[in-house]
Amino acid sequence: MNIVKTLYSNYRIARQDARTSFILRKRHYKELYKFRDARRIAIAKQFPLSKEQKEAIDDLYETNYGKRIGYIWHQNYAAHAGRFDYKFFPEVLYFPEFEAYQNQNNAAIELLSDKNFLPVVAKGIGIKMPQTIVDCANGVLRDSEKHIITKTMAKELLSRKQSFFVKPTVDSCSGQGCVKADQGAKIEFSNGAMSLNGNIYTQDFVIQELIECNESLQRIYPYAVNTFRIITYIWKDSIQHMPISLRIGRGGKYVDNAHAGGIFVAINENGVICNHASTEFNENYECHPDTGVKFEGYKIAQFDKVLATVTRFHEAIPQIGCINWDATIDKDGNAIVLEANTSDGGVWLPQMAHGVGPFGERITEVLQWLRFMNKIKPHERGRFTAGRIG
Repeated sequence: MNIVKTLYSNYRIARQDARTSFILRKRHYKELYKFRDARRIAIAKQFPLSKEQKEAIDDLYETNYGKRIGYIWHQNYAAHAGRFDYKFFPEVLYFPEFEAYQNQNNAAIELLSDKNFLPVVAKGIGIKMPQTIVDCANGVLRDSEKHIITKTMAKELLSRKQSFFVKPTVDSCSGQGCVKADQGAKIEFSNGAMSLNGNIYTQDFVIQELIECNESLQRIYPYAVNTFRIITYIWKDSIQHMPISLRIGRGGKYVDNAHAGGIFVAINENGVICNHASTEFNENYECHPDTGVKFEGYKIAQFDKVLATVTRFHEAIPQIGCINWDATIDKDGNAIVLEANTSDGGVWLPQMAHGVGPFGERITEVLQWLRFMNKIKPHERGRFTAGRIG
């Protein structure tokens, strides 16, 4: 009987390892496929690499990762930023490997990827998030205190608000499904779903009070909640962060996502904006195209609170090793966390904005860790998150 149990256990482990390896291969392919886009190829060609630059990349990756990588990511980042760094980190190693190996607790990821659950964690450690008016979790309507309410009660709560913001809380990204509405909106609740001016939200969504950014953010662009993208990761025994970017709306839109037409710009740790803003496909602006505010040297008030807040938040959820945060500063100077993205992340934005690798001098450690993780079986990797090597 013990032999049968052992054989069955080994079979299950082998099957799970095969499934994990298949998923990671699909993720690699997904990142490679992005560079079949003619627009990305054209941008990369704007920054041809010299022989010395290629040798620096090869030496770094062959020595520490064990193999060479393609140059197209380095070219693309450099073309956006106008500067080259051999320590750039390609997307093909980020989502399929670095993030995958850092975020192996699938139960925690599933839980925290639900934007209706994250505020519960935030409240427990005193971190502010947008104020909920009504939410719907698994088809159940609730008020701001997470009490279950009826459809009639939900409509009554919304009728008291001049305007509000609606977004899906599960399987959403890049501002998809995000809608700003007012008292005149046509709202109907039915069978765990909501219709808002013809937009259908099923099972999982949240309706929030609008955020008013602080004056220094509003001056740049007043029609969106301009947010900071901060990627934090646990390394050994501390929370580290990558270079920080500010995402800004434009063209009258109330979302700031790059995929939705927003622009992004580098910001240093003193809250001062650097150089120029860009779009995902390398349109560059020295001033905001709508307001005329010059980017270089512009300072964001009370910026220090944002980094401290997301660092504290990550300390509370070490089950996840790498998180892409969206945060802002409200009119009263409070840091507000909007979202914590725990899967399918990207590391292109900070590199395009800053023109430096996301790990700095830690890149050799990171590559050596990835090399180690790639050599061991998938079911063994859970013991070696956060840069630990056995």
